[in-house]
Amino acid sequence: MEKKNIVRKITEGFTAWCAEDSTAARFERTLAQGVIAVVVAGLTTGEWGAAFGVALVMAVLSPIQAEMGKGQED
Repeated sequence: MEKKNIVRKITEGFTAWCAEDSTAARFERTLAQGVIAVVVAGLTTGEWGAAFGVALVMAVLSPIQAEMGKGQED
């Protein structure tokens, strides 16, 4: 059996994490997206306070939108 290199192990782990449908994995992905968004917005605009404020609002709105979407599934 061929030994997997570190890049392949990381890639497979990441794709498995992205495909996982558990509540914990969805929460982790939401947090990761928020952190990335704050860093990018802060770096590109220099407005760290505004970037953090938007992330905070989205952290509240995202679960609400997800619950609303559950009611519309057929």
